[in-house]
Amino acid sequence: MSNEQEETAGASALVAKYSVVRALVILGDAWTLLILRSALEGTRRFSDWQNDLGIPKAVLANRLDRLVEARVFRKTPAQEGGKRMEYVLDEAGLDLWEPLAAIIRWSRNWQPPRNETTLWFRHTRCGKACDLVLSCNTCAQPLTPFNTFAEPGPGSGHEQRIEPHSRRRANSAVRHGREALGSPEALALFGDMWAPAIVGSAFRGIRRFNDLVAYLQIPPLVLSMRLKELLAIGVLRRRSIEDSERYEAFHLTRTGLELFPYISMLAKWGDRWCDDGTGVPEIFYHRSCGHQYSPVYRCSVCGERVNRTEVEFLDHHA
Repeated sequence: MSNEQEETAGASALVAKYSVVRALVILGDAWTLLILRSALEGTRRFSDWQNDLGIPKAVLANRLDRLVEARVFRKTPAQEGGKRMEYVLDEAGLDLWEPLAAIIRWSRNWQPPRNETTLWFRHTRCGKACDLVLSCNTCAQPLTPFNTFAEPGPGSGHEQRIEPHSRRRANSAVRHGREALGSPEALALFGDMWAPAIVGSAFRGIRRFNDLVAYLQIPPLVLSMRLKELLAIGVLRRRSIEDSERYEAFHLTRTGLELFPYISMLAKWGDRWCDDGTGVPEIFYHRSCGHQYSPVYRCSVCGERVNRTEVEFLDHHA
């Protein structure tokens, strides 16, 4: 079976509505992440992405078209006029700073550069280098996998599974974008639909092989490959079920649990921008205050909420 066949097998099956998976259909692709990262740094022109990333022209055109369709970008005439167009981040694209910040935070903490600080952001309001703390928008206290829970929302149910991008092309993106997230392993993890979907499912308590196949409608061979990768980088670990050597479950390690901000912000983005008109599939609650919540970032230094226009991404040399 080819890579293309592995990825598309079972594509007509129904899957549970899950905003994380909906978002990953758009964002779970290595080239897409590289394009978005450059866009947040100011890139707008087709030729600039092609020159900076080494991305094949046809692949870049395909990704930009998909991102325009998803309302992440809008096409506008270049300032000097003429037929040349620029791709400007639309409101949905600007909202992606939250999951992308979570990616950068996890990636650099997982494999930080030697003798470098682990503070990767600057809060311009207080002027300090800081961490971004995932927090409840109601009580302002930190959110963790252990003090939150979800209940079915008005949009819960099943929907048609959408075909993911081919992993074959993603491997090429990893070669071209080795420095984008600090390691090729990090880009391979986040630049994929299935690996984050498996992690998100584990947060929901779906940890056994057959349960993951049924829940995600993922081809078993693809699931085996992704589980092997997640085990290798220490995101998951195997645990026997009821002391049986025959049956295993895949549990999040401490490193895997630190992906909670990414999964949370991905769900938030998917709730807003991938809604099918029936409402959110899940409603999230904070046990500590008892209220429904939407995750936000707060500055680890001053404690104030951090908005998109008040955060700077520090590079390796900051």
